Formats: sequence, C-alpha cells, structure tokens
Amino acid sequence: MDFNGGNQPTGFDNLLPDRTEMECEELFAQADKLLNDGVIMEAVEKLSTILKRNPRFGKAYNHLGWVYETKYKNMARAEEYYKAAMQFAPHYTAPWLNYCYFLSNQNRYDELKNHLDRMSQISGIAKDTIANEYAIMYEMMGNLQQAIDSYQKAAIVTLDSGKLDKYKEGIDRCQKKLAILNPNRF
Repeated sequence: MDFNGGNQPTGFDNLLPDRTEMECEELFAQADKLLNDGVIMEAVEKLSTILKRNPRFGKAYNHLGWVYETKYKNMARAEEYYKAAMQFAPHYTAPWLNYCYFLSNQNRYDELKNHLDRMSQISGIAKDTIANEYAIMYEMMGNLQQAIDSYQKAAIVTLDSGKLDKYKEGIDRCQKKLAILNPNRF
C-alpha cells in the first residue's frame, strides 16, 4: 500500500531500498575512506565482505582492481577485477577510467583504442577526458598529428581552465616533437 492507502503502482517495487544493498553501500563508503587513509588490508577485508553479501556489487571490484594494480602489482588479478566492475556496474564510470589507465600503463594500445571507443558511448564520462586519453595514446604510439588533433578536441569541449592549460601543453609538446622529427618542416 502507498501512503494514500492505495496499492503501490506496479514497476515501483525495485525503487524500495534493499537492506543488503544499503549495507553494501555503507561498507563501500567505509572501504573507500580506508583506502584514502592508506589502510589497505582493512579496506580489502570490507570489499571482500561486500562481495560475499552481493557478488554483483561492481564498485567493490573496481576498488579491488585498483588495489591489486597499484599496491600489490598483480596485474592479472587487477584486470579481472576491473572487467568484473565494468560488467556488474556498467554505469559506474570509475572502472572504465581505471581500466583505461591500466591498459595505457601497459602499452596495450590496440586494446586501449577499443576500450576508448567503448568508453565514448558511456554517459557520465567527460568527453574531454576521453579525448585526452586518445591523445596520450597517440602520443605514446608516435602518432603525433593524431595526438594533436585529440588534444585539440579535448581543449574545445572542456570547461576547466586548468585542464585547458594541460591540453595546450600536450599540443605544444607534440608540436616540438614533430619539429625535432622534421626540422625543415617548421
């Protein structure tokens, strides 16, 4: 029954808070704070507790991916966690970005390009951030003109002056590299 004494309309049943979900969110907030405070083992224990209660809680997988990548240096396990996070929480943007950085740091550019193409379709991820990641990828691959084009795209869509300066620095850096490679062109 609703507050007016009538039956609740159909389709609203899944809007009711689920106690297990709320408990998982609370544990997740605690684990997030622990990670920020550098208390890794306790954070991992809380994240594991979450996944025992709800194995489809994608945000916990993302944080475990980050821990395994940055703290334990277990890249295979980190990748598994990031993929699980994207599968179970497709609208949570953090694992999409973290997996992007993960692939970039490993110079896995073909996979990164495919991942960035998929990321472009996810709402909630800033378009300038995606364009910047393309730019970094192209720059690292030596495709300097494509990098410049991507830095320009990032610059055009950003509303953040700090990021704008960063993108301009990327453009300038790539132009300097092009001048070194082709001294007669500039």
